[in-house]
Amino acid sequence: MYQINQENCVCCHNCAMECPMQAIDYLGTKYQIDPDKCVECGLCARVCHTCSIHDVDNPVPVVPHEPIRKKADVVVCGGGSGIVAAVRAAQLGKKVILVEKADKLGGNTDYAHAFFPVYTKWHEAAGMEDCREKAIQHYLNVTDRVLDEDVIRTAVYGCGAFFDWLCEFGTAEEVYHLVNLGDADAHGPIYGPGLLDFPNRIRDNLLCRDDAIGPGWGGTYVKYTMLEAIRDQKLDVEILTGTAAKHLVLGADGAICGLVCEDRGGEVHIDTPAVVLATGGFGKSDEKIKEFAPWFFEGDTPIHRFSVPTDTGDGIDMLRELGVEPNPDRMFISMFGPKHHPFSNVLADIALEPDMPQFNLDGKRWINEADGLFGMTAIIADQPKEISWAIQSRDAIKAIADRFISNPAFAAKAYLYETWETELEEEAALPKDAPVKKADTLAELADACGMDRDAFLDTVRRYNEACASGKDGDFGKPADFLVSIGDKGPYYAILGSRFSEASLGGLMVDGKCRVLRNDGSFIPGLYGVGDATSAMHRKGKLAVISELTWAMASAFTSGAEAAAYADTL
Repeated sequence: MYQINQENCVCCHNCAMECPMQAIDYLGTKYQIDPDKCVECGLCARVCHTCSIHDVDNPVPVVPHEPIRKKADVVVCGGGSGIVAAVRAAQLGKKVILVEKADKLGGNTDYAHAFFPVYTKWHEAAGMEDCREKAIQHYLNVTDRVLDEDVIRTAVYGCGAFFDWLCEFGTAEEVYHLVNLGDADAHGPIYGPGLLDFPNRIRDNLLCRDDAIGPGWGGTYVKYTMLEAIRDQKLDVEILTGTAAKHLVLGADGAICGLVCEDRGGEVHIDTPAVVLATGGFGKSDEKIKEFAPWFFEGDTPIHRFSVPTDTGDGIDMLRELGVEPNPDRMFISMFGPKHHPFSNVLADIALEPDMPQFNLDGKRWINEADGLFGMTAIIADQPKEISWAIQSRDAIKAIADRFISNPAFAAKAYLYETWETELEEEAALPKDAPVKKADTLAELADACGMDRDAFLDTVRRYNEACASGKDGDFGKPADFLVSIGDKGPYYAILGSRFSEASLGGLMVDGKCRVLRNDGSFIPGLYGVGDATSAMHRKGKLAVISELTWAMASAFTSGAEAAAYADTL
């Protein structure tokens, strides 16, 4: 009998959409398998990229073994972005061992949509400006020069070099498109005149109606491309899944000389002069989140976390054994909301449109809805139970969905928004804590949402008057977005709550991705990659360079640096 470990389930929807018997649905905010519908085909376990589904009647046997001894020029810990470092080092002639804690490769990289190089050979061929130096200065300025300039330079130049290298594998032209941004002021994670877009999910999760989360996007594409390169180029890369890195071994000179790992049966000792830590963040470690962000667990409604189960900050643990402590001012724990995660992203997009008024459990509006997700994030924690209901009539919601469907910018995924009414009805019918409420009258809707009925009806009256006058005296929402909640039902309420994409940081690195001690000296032979590092992060601040951008740049760089270091020995 197959069961889902709900503690580990991140609700990527892959199993539910693929199940031929439609035996998987929500129990609260997590998926469960209906044993009466399940035919035990095992497809759900095969497509679950977090290894959260198991046949409980046939557990994986554990065969104890004596400590295993191996040797490599470079060891990479983590099979998400780390696989890039492994392939890069192997191409440079090194024997590489990749250890992955989970039974499958991918990690949080499987969630990531895309990376954003500032300048590549594609930009050059299109005659676009090389603005990499401008980008570096911009990122330094907007972060008050807290971030290291050499690290920023590695991110900006390294991501472009990574993409040029990726193109050598022969399929990038089929999946990426360079979009000319024209006069758009692209001065954020996407910087410069051109965007490398990854418009369509491929390989994994193709039946999913939710375009907000992987697998199947750019991170998944990179993973498969690297695996194919190992096979086709016959690279000397040994992959050990189900093997967790536990202890770094230093020689008398303070340099890396080995790594101790554990698989189900016992220890695996690897003699190596170079280790790349691509161990990910710590989004599934309650202990570390409590240490660096105690507020995370203070609310009444649990925050949905998208981090994979193995995201427990193993790099931090290994460094602490060496006396290296993370800088609390360079750790980032994400929290956003109100969002309709982990449910339908179609409804999430609709619920965050500015003409959808937001109500808290007191039955009152609490925000200028035109402020968008980031504006709402700032104060959602102050609302009762940290939740909000986006409420409108069916006709108004249909108008919003039609707007998405007819928008040329959404043409590639217009078919998703055509499911809006099916999504509403399906979620309203869920048996436990339905995330959509439906009622024929506003009074009944208030009761279904657990709101103060009188306060809600009074707020709706006041809001409709504001819509009629074109002036929102309460929050100043622009008149264009003042769409009244009409007197004709049915009415729907779409739940929004807080969610966390990841908790990031721990390892300080320099421009060569070498891991630093607290005194600023580097540990010879040790490199840090992606979410495990504090390279792009500051406490309470979004990274100015996106996570996958830094992950690809740092993995590409560290693979070459580790190989070069091994050559010196």
